[in-house]
Amino acid sequence: FVEGAIAPAFIAESIAKHATRHDIGGLEIFLGQVRADVIDGHTVAAIAYTAYTDMANEQMPAIREEAFARWPAMTCLHVHHSLGVIKAGELCFMVFASAPHRQQAREAVAYVTDEVKKRLPIFGKEILAEGGHVWKRNT
Repeated sequence: FVEGAIAPAFIAESIAKHATRHDIGGLEIFLGQVRADVIDGHTVAAIAYTAYTDMANEQMPAIREEAFARWPAMTCLHVHHSLGVIKAGELCFMVFASAPHRQQAREAVAYVTDEVKKRLPIFGKEILAEGGHVWKRNT
């Protein structure tokens, strides 16, 4: 978990670190960004993320192991999710995989993204610009 928004510079650094690897042909990244959705006429200004971190940290290694078992040629897999208040327009979720070929990395990122959303106890309280909040539903 990352406290606060995921900085674009962190993503750039993650990509740059892989330049020394010459066995990688495909890098795939999914980035989740907070949207300024309109809910019942109220605009989402931010999402306050909380999690049962102990439970999530127990489950995440299983998701990683499943991904490496399905795509054994994958060379790396990084998953970061924000905690705390993340404003509309800021990044809150990152899944990054590399592999010898793009299709392996692409499939692994899609799988891990979906499994994190389904299985990890991460909760988002959408904070409305006009005041109040609603609980976010993962889609």
